[in-house]
Amino acid sequence: MNRTAAEAKWKALRGRIKETWGDLTDDDLDRFDGQRDQFVGHIQERYGTSREDVERRLDEIDRAQGAESDWGGS
Repeated sequence: MNRTAAEAKWKALRGRIKETWGDLTDDDLDRFDGQRDQFVGHIQERYGTSREDVERRLDEIDRAQGAESDWGGS
């Protein structure tokens, strides 16, 4: 996926991500701007959850939006 497509996908998913992890701010999401791997690490640290759980939940969000699970390079 090219950078432009990844960025567009990230913007579309932001609302669903904030619903899932309610403590996230727009600043948190802006910091990662579609960089899925770094975002997953941040969620792991902040919420004390496993990488697999974060990846699974992101994939569920992707599917709910009708998207593939390849945004941001995962």
